Amino acid sequence: MIILIVLLSLIIIGILANYSGKLVEYIKLPSLIGMMIFGMIIGPAFLNVVPQATLKIAPVIKDIALVAVLFIGGLGISLAQMKQIGRPAILLSAVPATLEGFTIALMSMLLLKFSFVQGAILGFIIAAVSPAVLIPSMIDLINRRVGQDKAIPQMLLVGASADDTIAITLFTTFLGIYFNTGSISTQLLMIPVTLVLSIGVGYLVFKLTRGIIEHVSNDYLKVMIAFGLCLAMRAVEKYGHVEIFNSLLTVMVFGFFIRNYIVDSSKIILDKMNLIWKTGKLYLFAFVGMAINPTLVGEFFLIGVGILSCSLFVRSIGVLISLIGTNLSLKERIFCVIAYLPKATVQSAKAAIPMQMGVVGGEIMQAIAILSVLITAPIGAIGIKLTSDKLLKTEN
Repeated sequence: MIILIVLLSLIIIGILANYSGKLVEYIKLPSLIGMMIFGMIIGPAFLNVVPQATLKIAPVIKDIALVAVLFIGGLGISLAQMKQIGRPAILLSAVPATLEGFTIALMSMLLLKFSFVQGAILGFIIAAVSPAVLIPSMIDLINRRVGQDKAIPQMLLVGASADDTIAITLFTTFLGIYFNTGSISTQLLMIPVTLVLSIGVGYLVFKLTRGIIEHVSNDYLKVMIAFGLCLAMRAVEKYGHVEIFNSLLTVMVFGFFIRNYIVDSSKIILDKMNLIWKTGKLYLFAFVGMAINPTLVGEFFLIGVGILSCSLFVRSIGVLISLIGTNLSLKERIFCVIAYLPKATVQSAKAAIPMQMGVVGGEIMQAIAILSVLITAPIGAIGIKLTSDKLLKTEN
């Protein structure tokens, strides 16, 4: 009976999320805004009509959709583009998030009377860019051949996939400092170790499975094997608690190697993965919306807006610093700043952790993290949609 209720609720959520997305597209807004608002309305924050059993499996469904879109992202990056974007992509993965996180730490000391460590815990919840918002938008640009002359969407894809690793590792580091557990130097050393391992695991999985993927003649079986491996890598990290590598980055690396070394298979896989994503995005954005509770923001709205305004300004400077030495025009640099604004996935997942662990001021951290999603997700998504064709070149 429970299985039937879950299946029925998922069908209804999928249909209504689809219509919600189409509805906001009529007023020239990104469909994900409609899907997230729909999720927020039917979720625990407002109507609370989603069965508990469905909410319990929501993280798994979000993971499947997120893995799908990152795999598609990897399949969209060529070797020539990777050589072109390498240095700025690496800088984009570290500089904006680090600057923003420490800015929030300092602002929290001034406005919230937090200690530096408390402020840094909040800072690195908020500092991560949202792969759920940015990556689908960049894939859309790749498909429409926008910004391809300088591989700008690919650069932002790669930067964003590693950005989360750094922000989450620093969040964990400062939580450890707060509770006096673990060595700071060991935690910081884990950042490069995690990135190198993530890339290495993606390459190793490709090498071990290349022959199978290449020689399977049935297209659907080929896709099932490749996507199944991606889901397995995610499961090992998240559900096996092997957190020494970032499975989302690994999935993108795996897709990158398929794209460049099994070209014929990659085209087949990409076509089928795009079909999976069409359904997956309905649930990803609806469930992200369900995880957001605007009623918690309350009295911290004005202080939160002040902190976020300063942090986003500094984050934008970090993006511009990362692009020094590239051949991007001023318009293209401005687009990169806009694309790097949105927050959603990490913040909705991590917002409640400090409070649950007993960090003083945890309820304030949760409120401001949720506020960061409410402000930046729509601004970033709408900004990308409105400015991409104006600020970037479109290839014929």
